[in-house]
Amino acid sequence: MRTGTLYHCPCQPLRPTLRWLAVVILLLGLMLLAGCATPTDYRSWEGGQRVYYVKGGDTLYSIAVANDLDWQRLASWNGISNPRQLKIGQRLRLSPPSGTAAAPASARPTTRAAATKRTTTTPSQKSVPRATPVASPVNWKWPLRGKVLHRFPEGAAAQKGVILGAEVDAAVVAAAAGKVVYSGDGLPGYGNLVIVKHNAEWLSAYAYNKSLSVSEGEQVSQGQTIARVGPRDHRQPGKGGHLLFQIRRQGQPVDPERYLP
Repeated sequence: MRTGTLYHCPCQPLRPTLRWLAVVILLLGLMLLAGCATPTDYRSWEGGQRVYYVKGGDTLYSIAVANDLDWQRLASWNGISNPRQLKIGQRLRLSPPSGTAAAPASARPTTRAAATKRTTTTPSQKSVPRATPVASPVNWKWPLRGKVLHRFPEGAAAQKGVILGAEVDAAVVAAAAGKVVYSGDGLPGYGNLVIVKHNAEWLSAYAYNKSLSVSEGEQVSQGQTIARVGPRDHRQPGKGGHLLFQIRRQGQPVDPERYLP
């Protein structure tokens, strides 16, 4: 007879273990059902239409910015009269209903082919001046004193603005007077974000912040501190602070340096 070794008779039923296994399977099933009841990927395609399900913290303006849409068109497509009255789980279409006129060419996203054609050059080619930007009634100023690390890449799918370098905790100021229509961290890839509405056509956005100094609905003046600079990657704070600054006309990002002094 061996000592120090426990033997289990294979004929003895493992009833307690089976009961616990059944409980675990039941709980997993309930979790899967709950996950199906509430969409976790808030953007999807339904019936050939791109749709979005409102989640906590969303505003009409943040949804429009995340999808490069004009907030007024987004409201019109979904019969929204008050941009502040969104409900969690509400279904929004992100494209015009059938029979509705699409966005004008000036507001449409640049196609990949057009972007490639515009940005592909050779060393022997001379730079060609870009078209004069649409005049803006807004008197813009820089949101902070810092170095331009990355310029606006026309047609790029990700950046859509300029990235400025500055010390962490440096003040980020409003580039123009307006109303804060979003202040939060609900847009993936933007971190702590502030969106300011200057009029029905023009918005500005300030991303990668360490902290936010204003709330949704607040009126801000040009030069007022609205946030504090944070690191672009919070896992690597030693790389200094970064600010992603965007100017948007009718929902579409434009080159901020064409409007800044």
